Amino acid sequence: MRENRRIYGSDMAIIGKELKVVGKTYIKVVGDRIARIYSSRPKNVDEFYEECVMVPGFVNMHTHIADSVGREKAYGLNLEEAVAPPSGLKFKVLESADEEELIYAMRTAMGEMLRRGITTFVDFREGGVEGVMLLRRSLRGLGINAIVLGRPDGSSVEEVLSVADGVGLSSLNRYDGHELLQIAENARSRGKYVAFHASETEAMREKSIKMFGESDIVRGLRLMSPTFVVHATYADRGDLEALAKSGTCVVLCPRANAYFGLGPPPIRGVVELGVPFCLGTDNVMANSPDLFRELDFVVRIARMQGITIEPRRLLASITSLPGSVLGMEIGYIDLGARADFFFFSMAEPNVACMEDPVKAIVLRGSETNIVSVVAGGGRVIFDV
Repeated sequence: MRENRRIYGSDMAIIGKELKVVGKTYIKVVGDRIARIYSSRPKNVDEFYEECVMVPGFVNMHTHIADSVGREKAYGLNLEEAVAPPSGLKFKVLESADEEELIYAMRTAMGEMLRRGITTFVDFREGGVEGVMLLRRSLRGLGINAIVLGRPDGSSVEEVLSVADGVGLSSLNRYDGHELLQIAENARSRGKYVAFHASETEAMREKSIKMFGESDIVRGLRLMSPTFVVHATYADRGDLEALAKSGTCVVLCPRANAYFGLGPPPIRGVVELGVPFCLGTDNVMANSPDLFRELDFVVRIARMQGITIEPRRLLASITSLPGSVLGMEIGYIDLGARADFFFFSMAEPNVACMEDPVKAIVLRGSETNIVSVVAGGGRVIFDV
C-alpha cells in the first residue's frame, strides 16, 4: 500500500516547540509524520487554507471519556455523589451500560475532541484490563492519539500495565506506602507513566494528612515520582513548592472543579512558583471536552487571583508542554513530529480585527474557527 503523502499549506503557522508565528507555510506529511516544511510554495500542494493559521493539535491531559455515556446525569451533585469510587453515580451508570453503548459514547467524545482541535488525550480509564481494552477498541479508524492510563480495578497492576500506557490512580488515600512504591516501580520498570488525582477536594487532602502525616501531593511525590499529578485544587504553598522543586507538572481542570462546586485551583501560586502546568477537561459526564472553553475559564480565574498569564504560555499548556511531559513528539509543528494540526480561520466574526493569532486562539477561539483537522497525518472525517 502506498504510504500517505500530502502537502498542506496556510497563510500563517505556529511552528516549533517555541510556538513561533510565521507567514505562509507549507508542510509535507509522509505517513503520520511531518517530513518537510517549506516557506515558499512547492509543487503539487494538496490543500491550502487562506486566512487561516496552522495550529499544532491540542493535547487534553486529563479525561474520563467512558462516562460520556451519562452526560449531565450528575448535574447538581457534589463530587463524592457523582464520581467517587465505588458507589458514585458514575460507576452505577458505567455498570449499567453494555459494551456497545460504552464504545459509542467514547467515540462520540473523541469526535467532540477532534472537532475542537484535540488530537491527543490522556485518559484515566477505570475497569482494569477490560476497561483499557474497551477504550482501545473504540479508537479504531478515528485517527486520534490516546494515552490510556489504567488502574487495578479487578486486575493486578502487572496485568493493567501489560495493556495500558501507565497507571492513573484516583485518591492515594486508598493505598498504603508499600503499595504505592510497588505500583510506581512496576510502571517505571516498563517505561510507563505514573499519574494520580491529588487534593481535588479539601477532604481528600485533610484525610491524607490525618492518615499519613503529609498531604497527598507531598506523599505522592515522595513515593511515586509521578509523571504528572491532576487537580491540586486545594494545594497549599508547601505543596506547590514541592511540585516546583521536583519539576512535576500539574494538570489543572478548573471547569470540572467548578461544576462540582469545588474551589478554583491556585493558579496564581502555580504560575508564581514556576510549577509546570497543563490543562485537562476531566469527566465528560460533567464537562465538555473543549480546551477553548478551558482556556477561557483559566484566563478569568487567573485575573481574579491577580495575575495575567502570557497567551503563548497558555497555548503551550495544551500543545508543546504536554508533549514534553509525556516525552512524545506531539503538540508542535516541526520536522519529525507527529502530523497533528488544524487550520484556524482568522476570518470569523469572533476574531475580527485581531492581528495576533495566538491571542485569537487562546482568548477568543472556538470550534467555529476550525475549518479542517489533520490527525496522525490524515484529514479527519467527522463521523463516529
